[in-house]
Amino acid sequence: MALKVMTLNLLYAGAVNPAGTWPMRLPLVLDVLRESGAELIAVQEATAPQLRDLEHALPEFTFITGPESGETRLPRVLHRATRLLHRARARRAGHDHTATVHLHIPRGEHCTILFRTDSFELLESSAFWVSHKPDSEGSVLPGSWLPRVVNWARLQKRTTGQVVTVFNAHLDFLPWAPLRSARILRRMLDTHWDSTLQVLLGDFNAQPRSKAYAHLGAELAQTPHPPLRDAWEEALERSGPEGTYHGGTGRVRWMGRLDRILFRPSLTVSRVTTLTHQSEGKFPSDHYPVLAEFVEVGDD
Repeated sequence: MALKVMTLNLLYAGAVNPAGTWPMRLPLVLDVLRESGAELIAVQEATAPQLRDLEHALPEFTFITGPESGETRLPRVLHRATRLLHRARARRAGHDHTATVHLHIPRGEHCTILFRTDSFELLESSAFWVSHKPDSEGSVLPGSWLPRVVNWARLQKRTTGQVVTVFNAHLDFLPWAPLRSARILRRMLDTHWDSTLQVLLGDFNAQPRSKAYAHLGAELAQTPHPPLRDAWEEALERSGPEGTYHGGTGRVRWMGRLDRILFRPSLTVSRVTTLTHQSEGKFPSDHYPVLAEFVEVGDD
């Protein structure tokens, strides 16, 4: 199965960021999505207004919006401090903070999956939470910033009948969260394993050599299922910077490659590209999109 997939942390609509406001960034997002040729796209941090804009502009795609992740479980005093920080940033950026601050902390995010309607048929879709109760809506991993939802869809290629299951994740960034989240992710992907292609896309908020990636890519004694491979590491050709988080400035920042495309079983990855599209200093997001092109083993 020849396949192009993309992941993009969209940066929520009300964010005050050097990348630009959502109305500024929307045309750039549309340029990237259209020009990439991607058939499957995973976007994280999406809010309802952003999804409405994208759906209106991209009628060739079917949107699996997925549930909203849920509201932060931060103690009220920290929640208030976060709002004050956003308000200060809004003032520095010249925005009317009284009108915009309520947009800065959404009630949650959608990890939405887009697929080209002429390429795929939807067989099944659902979601789970990265917590000790994955089927409990809005549940949170103790010690995490907020609930984290994984949206997934099982799709069938219209031309060949081949099946791919796509998972879209946005993991918590607190330093103790990625490995704990990876253990839950691996267990849930194993639950859905049927020997057909699985692709896990998202913002993993983990250091490049972290134990989280090691767990996802390890042969585990407790499961007979194969490990996940990293498309960037496996690619025959790589282009663009290795780091994907740039804070809206175009300058790659620590912690490097947060946005990844993992997959199993083994496929040939012909190319992975970190897309650096921008216009007059504005970017689609504060993360670079990542595009992977797969070719089935044995294909020319």
